[in-house]
Amino acid sequence: MRLAILTVLLLTVLVPVNRETLAQAPPAPDVTVQHFYAWYLHLLNQNQDPLGKHQAELSKFVTPRLMAALNRALKRPDGIDADFFVDAQDEDPAWEKNISTSAMTVQADRATVNVTLKGGEAFGTKRLKIGLRKQAGAWKIDSVNNRLNP
Repeated sequence: MRLAILTVLLLTVLVPVNRETLAQAPPAPDVTVQHFYAWYLHLLNQNQDPLGKHQAELSKFVTPRLMAALNRALKRPDGIDADFFVDAQDEDPAWEKNISTSAMTVQADRATVNVTLKGGEAFGTKRLKIGLRKQAGAWKIDSVNNRLNP
């Protein structure tokens, strides 16, 4: 009887701690990339500029180093001539609903994730290699196709 009561008490104390710990764990790098591209491509499909009016939200997904590089590039006389995050001048609206990730590798505070954006005949399928860094407990995008700057 004592063992049963002790077991119930331990479960009551330990289970909430485990749930709380799990709730605070940051998303894995592939999940972060999936969320970013769903958000980013949705804004593009709504004719909104994620690099302009959505900097606060963008900074949740992107390292401060990359944010600074993007902002410097935007201030250049010629700006940014191609979309850094899709590595193309134009985007396929179909990409928003056809995002997949694969081949995730994690080494300490760095990770890479392959992203596939499946599009229609006009654009086809776009494959990207995303580099991430873990900063302040969260995975953030730091490069696209090994490019550190736009």
